[in-house]
Amino acid sequence: MNYSDLGVKPFINASGTITTLGGSLMPAEVLDAMQAAAGAFVDLPELNVRAGRYLAGKIGVDAAFVSCGAASGMQLCAAACLTGTDEKRARTLPHTEGWRNEFVVSLVDSHTYIHQGIEVCGGRLVRVGSRTEVAVGDILGGITERTAAVVHFLGTQSRAQLEEVVAGADRMGVPVVVDAAAQLPPRTNLTEVAGVGASLVVFSGGKGLRGPQCTGLVLGKSDYVDAVRLNASPFSAVGRGMKVGKEEILGLLAAVDLFLDGSDEEDRTTWHRQAKRVVELVAEVPGAATYVLGEGQQASPDFAPRAYVDLDESETLRVIRAMREGEPPVAVRSSGTGIVVDPMTLTPGDEEIVGRRLKEELGR
Repeated sequence: MNYSDLGVKPFINASGTITTLGGSLMPAEVLDAMQAAAGAFVDLPELNVRAGRYLAGKIGVDAAFVSCGAASGMQLCAAACLTGTDEKRARTLPHTEGWRNEFVVSLVDSHTYIHQGIEVCGGRLVRVGSRTEVAVGDILGGITERTAAVVHFLGTQSRAQLEEVVAGADRMGVPVVVDAAAQLPPRTNLTEVAGVGASLVVFSGGKGLRGPQCTGLVLGKSDYVDAVRLNASPFSAVGRGMKVGKEEILGLLAAVDLFLDGSDEEDRTTWHRQAKRVVELVAEVPGAATYVLGEGQQASPDFAPRAYVDLDESETLRVIRAMREGEPPVAVRSSGTGIVVDPMTLTPGDEEIVGRRLKEELGR
């Protein structure tokens, strides 16, 4: 069985580690670990505990847990903040009347499914700030005696703001949960985000880590991670349906090992070379405005170098559609001022194909 048997056509992903495009591609070592895991039965609760210990020791944090994706990890974190390690409470969710059940979330983040996941657990949302900005005062001002946790969306909200929020929330005895799904690399985020005092931090397993797409990595303080595990599969709790198989658990462990053995500098060098090559090929089109910058079109303070092509809106939409429909099909995305090519999901040599295809479509 393969994709062609289903009439599904693969494509080159020059758009990044986006869930709807399949996340990332797993290295051979990850696939080997998953295949080996599939050949035997194990006690899943024990595997969860031992895998968590291994990850925590390898990464250098208090505790860790493998969830069914980052969104699942965030929902389990919400459940953990509601129940702690009280098994009776875990079985009571989503009925939280009379509990500390409010979650302070900012309006700057548009991931509705995270908000829904919190509410599914019995959480009540206290939305602060606006669609364009949120201040530390807004967040801390939303905390009351009914607050179960503060949710911080790293990337949309800054690390500096996180440090201030953690300090303020800690004084009021309130945990902070960090959604850092797409914030790897850099590798330092694995330890530094939890290191500022956040109770729980969630990363995607299938983006920068290049593990199974249906995995997430929950890191944090031991008592909170224990509470996450209590609410998760295979236990009879709100997370029972968010199953992570033994194959995915071993696959993520292999992915984390590979990730930690790698180098941020090597990654950036490779991605810069690929982005630069795309720019070189597209620059042959008369009048093309192309360049390599960090995300957000700043002077590259962000991690991954990307290739940009400035276009007007109608031309941007035409080229994106033509790239996907052409041969070979290539997925690129809008940068807001044109097209961006993200080399994080390119395999060696893809940059030549992407650059050639863009050159053809822009030259039409």
